[in-house]
Amino acid sequence: MGYCVYYSGEVEITPPLTEEDAGIVRAAVNREQTEATRAIFAAIAASGEPDLPGHAGLLEVSEDRGYILPEEGESRHGVYLWLHLLLEHFLTPRGYVLNGEITWDGEDPDDLGCIYVKDNQIEAIDDLIFNAGPSWAPNHYVDDSLKQAIRSLLDSADSTGCSPNLTVVATTYVEAVRSLLSEF
Repeated sequence: MGYCVYYSGEVEITPPLTEEDAGIVRAAVNREQTEATRAIFAAIAASGEPDLPGHAGLLEVSEDRGYILPEEGESRHGVYLWLHLLLEHFLTPRGYVLNGEITWDGEDPDDLGCIYVKDNQIEAIDDLIFNAGPSWAPNHYVDDSLKQAIRSLLDSADSTGCSPNLTVVATTYVEAVRSLLSEF
């Protein structure tokens, strides 16, 4: 098969695809030339990203038409590009909203990452040292000084004499955490 990639995860489609639209998505990702897919392929060819992924069959539509799933088992690179093209040229114009994550692991130990989709924004992040997450919700690495400041803040919590949903913490520790977070 050549270079193998393994995917896992799913992308939810809201509302679920109609039967007709699910058929069009299936045909498009399998590079089938139909009347419906010709319009999609023509829009892609006229766009800033005029190339189709090199491999077909990388995505599947779930039986309930509520999810796009990556191909199971050995696969190839191209899932991100398929999702991006489908979003831009078919799903978004038809009013579908996609959310989810698909991770990948390639044969090379350094070839791994995640494709994030949130409200039709899509971003692929390579895991280099750690996965920072998508630009709209980064997960920054937390250093030891911030961890210690958070521990001190939590240790200062005291609910003596407070109502059940109220806890008091020391201002000194709140300011320490605030100061450290401003560096990020």
